[in-house]
Amino acid sequence: MRTTRVLVCCLVMGLLSVSIFGAVNQQKIYSLDSDVYDALEVLYIHQGLSLPSTTGPYSQAELSLMVEKIKASALQGSMKQTYEYVQGVLGVEPKTQGKGIGLSWGFDATLETYTHSDTTDFIGRDSWNYDSINHKPLLTVSLETWPAESFYGYSELSVGNTHTLENGFGTTTFATNIPMIPPSLMPDLDFNIPYRAFVAAGGEHWSLQAGRDRLSWGAGHTGNLMLSDSFKYHNMARVTTFSDKFKYTFVTSFFPHPLHYYDNVQSGVGYYKNPETGDIEEVSVYYNTQNDGPTEGDGQATALNGIYMFMSHRLEWRMFQDKVGLTLTESIMYQSKENYLDIRILNPAMIFHDYYIRSNANSILGLEIDYTPVNGLNIYAQAAVDEFSLPGEDVPSETETNFPITFGYLAGIKGVVPVADAVGYGSLEFAYTDPYLYLRYSETSSPDDSSSGYDDYGLNYVGAIREFTNKSGMRYNSEFIGYTYGNDALVVNLNGGVKSYGKWNLSGNVFYMAHGTFDMFTYWTRVGGGVADIPTTPTSGGSVGNYADSSYASRNAVEHTLVAGLYGSYQITDTLKTFGQLDYITIQNYQNIAGQKASDIQLTLGLSYTI
Repeated sequence: MRTTRVLVCCLVMGLLSVSIFGAVNQQKIYSLDSDVYDALEVLYIHQGLSLPSTTGPYSQAELSLMVEKIKASALQGSMKQTYEYVQGVLGVEPKTQGKGIGLSWGFDATLETYTHSDTTDFIGRDSWNYDSINHKPLLTVSLETWPAESFYGYSELSVGNTHTLENGFGTTTFATNIPMIPPSLMPDLDFNIPYRAFVAAGGEHWSLQAGRDRLSWGAGHTGNLMLSDSFKYHNMARVTTFSDKFKYTFVTSFFPHPLHYYDNVQSGVGYYKNPETGDIEEVSVYYNTQNDGPTEGDGQATALNGIYMFMSHRLEWRMFQDKVGLTLTESIMYQSKENYLDIRILNPAMIFHDYYIRSNANSILGLEIDYTPVNGLNIYAQAAVDEFSLPGEDVPSETETNFPITFGYLAGIKGVVPVADAVGYGSLEFAYTDPYLYLRYSETSSPDDSSSGYDDYGLNYVGAIREFTNKSGMRYNSEFIGYTYGNDALVVNLNGGVKSYGKWNLSGNVFYMAHGTFDMFTYWTRVGGGVADIPTTPTSGGSVGNYADSSYASRNAVEHTLVAGLYGSYQITDTLKTFGQLDYITIQNYQNIAGQKASDIQLTLGLSYTI
C-alpha cells in the first residue's frame, strides 16, 4: 500500500513538472542575426570576463547560463540598459499557450533599396558590400513551436528574389527587393525557401538541432578561420553540451557534390617531380570552363549522387577566473562520388586526422584564444593548420619537393565603453591566409599513385548552395567554409560605433585587403625542388592551373581593395525600424590584372515592419 502511494505521488509530481517546465521551455535557438549575443559580449568585456562561447547559434538555455555570470548589481547607466535588453529578449514567451505546447507566429515586411554608381564591374550580390547574407526578402512569415518541456521548432516562409537574378543584381543604378521590379523579373521569384527551418531538443546543459540554419564559430569580425557565417544556411545536425566552464559541439553539414556543378571540365597538363627518379614529369589535370561564381549545374532531372560533408568538433574552456577563453577545433571535409559514408567516422570523440583516410577526407586543426586583461578590453587570436611537414618529412625548399605548408592566422582587439545612454565599441582586426590554405589536389593532379582513388574534384574547404531559378535552371553558389575571403589574403579591418540596444546604432568601418592570384579553384600541387614555386601571400602569379578559369595565367598582380563605410539603424516604434549603409569601394589591379581599376559608391536603405 505504501509503495502504491509513493508511485501515485511520483506520478502526480511528474504531471505537475510537465506543465511547469512547459511554461519555461528554454530550447529556442536564437538566430545569428539577433543582437542578444552581441549585447552579452559587450557586458562580458565590460566586466573583465573573457568572451562568452563563440560557437553559434545558441539556445535560450545557454544564453541564460551566460547571463548568470554577469554581476547585475555592478552595472550602471547604459550597461544596465544593455543588461535589461538581454533580459527582455530572453524573457519573451510564446504568444499562445496550450496544454503541453506553446506557439508563436511572426510577420516581417522589409523594403530595401539599392543604389550604386558602377553598373559594369560591380554586378552580383557578392560585389555588394552590404553583405548578401543581410539582404532581406520583401515578406517573411515565421512559426515557432515549443512542444512539451524539451523541444522547439522553427520554420519560415518568405516572398523575395533569388540570389542570382537573370538580368544580374547591380546591372541597374537603382534596384529594390520587390519581386518583378527591374532588374528582377517574374522568373526570379525565390522558390528555395525556407532558409531557416529546423527542430531542436535540449535541457539545461545540452542542445540538439537538425535542419537548416546558419553557423558561425569564432570572435572574428571579418570572418573566422574554421567556420564563417558566409552561407545562407547549412543543412546540418548539431549537438552541444555546455556549462559555466566548458562547452563541446559536434556538427555535420552536407553540401552538393562538386560533380554536379563542375560540369564543363576539360583536360590539361600539369607537372610534378617524381620522388623516385627526381625527373619532372607531366600529369593530366582538369579545369572547369565555367566562370568563377555561381555555376550552372545539374537540375531536377538528374539524380543527385555523391557525398560532400563538413564534420567538426569543437571544445571550449574558460580559465583563470574567467579571464581567458581557449578553444580547440578539428574539422574535415569528407567526400565520396559513390555515396559511400563509413559510419565509423561519425565518432565525436575521435581525432579525425588519425583515421588516415586522405583519399576521402581533408582535415584542418584550429586553435583560438581570447583574453580580457582589463575591464572593457579583449584580445583574441585564431590559428588554422591545414598542411605541414612532420619531423623527418621533407620541408618544401629550393631542393626539396613536398606538399605546401599552409596556415592561417587572425588576431584582433576589441573594446567597449559606456557613452551616455549608449555603448561605444571598436575593434581592429588582422587576418592572413596562405595561398594554398583550404585547398587539396584531385587524383589527376596528384603526384601520388594515380590508383589512389581521389575524386576528380579535389577536397577543398568550399561548399555550394544549390539554388533553383525558373529562368536559368539550377545554380550553385560556392563559398569558403573557413575564412570569408579564403586563401591568399591579407586583411586589416577597423570598426567602431555607438549603439543603444533595441533603439539605435551608428557605426563606421574601414576595410583593406591585399588578395593574391590564388582562389578557391586553384590547383593544389606539390611545390619546391623545381616543380613549382613556393608561393607567399599575396601572390602575383605562379599557380599551375585553375578549375574555373582557363585564362588564369593573365592574373599578374596583387589586387588591393579599400572599403570605407557608414551604417546606421533606428527603432522608430516597437514594430517599425529603418536602416541604411553607405560604402565607397576602390580596387587597384582589379581581378588581379595589373593597372586595371574599379570603384563604386553603394547605398542601401531599408524600412522594416515586424509583428
